Amino acid sequence: MIKNVQIITKHSQVRELGNALKYDMLRELIKGAATCQQLASGFGVSKQKIHYNLNKLMEEGLIEFQDGDSDNGKEVYYRATAKNYVLDFALGEHLGEGLINGRSVINRILESEYKIQLSDIAARILRDSLKLRRGQKLLIVTGKYNVPLVEKILIEAGRMSIRCTVLFQDAQMLKAKYDEYSLAAFNADYHHFNKLLKAHNVYLNLNGEARHIPLNDPEKQKLRMKHYATSHEILQSRQIRIAMMPGLLKDTLSDKAIESELQFWKALDIDYQSLCRSTLETCERFSDSGRLELKNLGATLRFEVEKILAECGSFSDSAYQSPVINYPGGEVLMAPKSSSMQGEIKAEWGYALGERIERPSILIRNGEIHNYTAIKNQSILSQAIESGGADGRKIALICMGTNPNISLANIDMSFKQKSRGLVTVYWGDNRSVGGKVQGSCEWFLQLENPSLSSI
Repeated sequence: MIKNVQIITKHSQVRELGNALKYDMLRELIKGAATCQQLASGFGVSKQKIHYNLNKLMEEGLIEFQDGDSDNGKEVYYRATAKNYVLDFALGEHLGEGLINGRSVINRILESEYKIQLSDIAARILRDSLKLRRGQKLLIVTGKYNVPLVEKILIEAGRMSIRCTVLFQDAQMLKAKYDEYSLAAFNADYHHFNKLLKAHNVYLNLNGEARHIPLNDPEKQKLRMKHYATSHEILQSRQIRIAMMPGLLKDTLSDKAIESELQFWKALDIDYQSLCRSTLETCERFSDSGRLELKNLGATLRFEVEKILAECGSFSDSAYQSPVINYPGGEVLMAPKSSSMQGEIKAEWGYALGERIERPSILIRNGEIHNYTAIKNQSILSQAIESGGADGRKIALICMGTNPNISLANIDMSFKQKSRGLVTVYWGDNRSVGGKVQGSCEWFLQLENPSLSSI
């Protein structure tokens, strides 16, 4: 299968493409497969010369036989190995401003090859999801990885006369804040944020890096919880809408990264009204249930629901509407009654502190983790539980995805939970959805083929 992008890393590849004929031949083979004779006719040169140059391009891994054809005496078709070729950045570091922009390459691939209109999606987020109007104010917090989405949103916000404030906090800045700031500086940083928060209509948190950096200082943990409480009061009293994105977009020029990002934009490229309707219907189906049973990999967890909400990827007037939406949207959120939870949870994968946990198994007694194991990264699981504080052993949320545009393959693990039918079990803080759990470290297990039913 032809790749989206291939990195030119060898001097010999650069040398071959410095030849005008080889360069033009490769451009033709990017457009479509061709035989040696077809190329010779098209370029008006001998078949022998074309064949020689095809062999050189083959030696450098820039072209290949179509569908595994080989030279068996018959005319064969050649094709390019990729749709786009990009010079390795390391070869051009001395060029300064001449460096190739990886983001522009990815955007062009998404828009030209897959017809994803990134600007239209950003406009739809502002208008149909966040429900922002002319003259309103949007506060955005982001790290470096989600800047591509922020850039599109800022452009569309300008066109719609929506005023934006952006706070930039990448992983390095957050680590310094957690490990090196004095208590006074740490306190001042959160005080500044809450002051800004008061002046905006919508708060969009795209700072996914924060999920991967633990805060270990107990005094700073206390200060953060104090400011979180203040933020919560501001959000409620001023009716500020909140949207978040847990995952990260990465500018890696690889097929896997591009496919993952393609899946992400497809998940955002959705009819928000239709998604809202289907999510509310799922929410209503479980709202009248007394006790629920979650089964996966032979394990069973039984629980009662304290509160059930719909995260529709947009804001609605429904009584089930979650006060916080996440991108990509589409999820039913169930805050369980802690004391009602009994049983076991097993999953193929869990995710905590930026690491993947293999085959976790967690035993729940009276709403709290009683015991746990994992085939790989059990120590990360232990660290996540301990980092959660007094409520670190309590399940915060059990969620069911409703977004039909999300594939379980080739997408950031943090985005998967919105896939229709997937169940995610969270630890952390659930007060924003009306619960009482105040865990200070968020981590989760994903159950890809579960059953959830009333008993």
